[in-house]
Amino acid sequence: MAQVVQRTWRSGPRKVRRSAWGYTLMIGGKQERKYNAEWTEDDARSALVARQEAIKAPAEVLPVERTVQQLAEEYLAYKQQRGKRSLKEDTRILATRILPVFGSETPVRQLSAAAIAQYERKRAGEVSAFTVANELTVLRHMLRLGKRWGYLDQVPDIELPKRPGGRLRYLEQDEIGKLIDGCRESRNPYLAAIVTLAVNTGMRKSEILGLEWERVNFSTSTITLYVTKSGKPRGVPINRAVYETLVALEPETARRRGLLFQKRDHRAWGQIRTAFALALERAKIPAGFRFHDLRHTCASWMVMRGASLKEVQEVLGHADYKMTMRYAHLSPAHLLAAVGRLDGLTPAVSAHGQHKTAVQCAQRPVSPYAPVAQVDRAAVS
Repeated sequence: MAQVVQRTWRSGPRKVRRSAWGYTLMIGGKQERKYNAEWTEDDARSALVARQEAIKAPAEVLPVERTVQQLAEEYLAYKQQRGKRSLKEDTRILATRILPVFGSETPVRQLSAAAIAQYERKRAGEVSAFTVANELTVLRHMLRLGKRWGYLDQVPDIELPKRPGGRLRYLEQDEIGKLIDGCRESRNPYLAAIVTLAVNTGMRKSEILGLEWERVNFSTSTITLYVTKSGKPRGVPINRAVYETLVALEPETARRRGLLFQKRDHRAWGQIRTAFALALERAKIPAGFRFHDLRHTCASWMVMRGASLKEVQEVLGHADYKMTMRYAHLSPAHLLAAVGRLDGLTPAVSAHGQHKTAVQCAQRPVSPYAPVAQVDRAAVS
């Protein structure tokens, strides 16, 4: 309810009668009153209309401000909620690189492309292009989320340095045998089984250490992984080596419950970094070999033994086919098959290096100044 009203009252020792025009208005269940002795009735009506229009108008949305520190904290919380495996590394990069350089209290809106480019140039002289690209990737992802959350209007241009080709190190067959023997000598009772699974399935270390018996199906010879890097479930086939390893790990079917590799209190076994490093030393495998290289070993030997790149992609769970193409050079068979389809396209060549159709071809005049392509077409026609 809204109306223009005139208020009257008496004041002073002589009780002089006074009056003022104003308005009353209900807002959110509360009555608002406003009077002014200098208003006329029209002034009060105009003030009421202006007040009503102001109520209808949307409130001005002020931009949300965040510092680099505040955005970094929200970014890490966002990744933690989604169980991202890179959380620890992202935390390190933000704490030791991004925040000290750009300033914890710097408003996010003040980060410029020029400042980021200067950071990239400085770091390029200190570390590898791969390291610089990783640091800038974290910064770019954080700023993109900041834009989505309304903390900045535009993400500054961030040009990532070109990463070098992915590392590809795999074991020769005799090295695999030596490594398994080295694992059997380990104080870790599970190490040989873990490495055997890695070589024969291409699973990542986290996938193996977190594997549960409920995900192993002997009837279909498949291990089903639900927690993967790509976020999509993946089926991993079981070959004879994996089957025998799993049966030896737990011969009794009734006891195949929970984690494959667990402590006495049924907790996850934990990391195997030290045990694996000692096994590498016993096997005399050159320094620098990582557990993840067992995944490369699996893929490389699948390719060299005739598996197609598509099959390797499905077994390893590569979301991007480019990752699988790294192993293409190990499979000359698919390239030979491709050029084999051209057999018969050109005439056979005699022992003297001349085509059997040379006489017929000689009857067709060909300019000595003709392009090579023209000469070839005449020769094979």
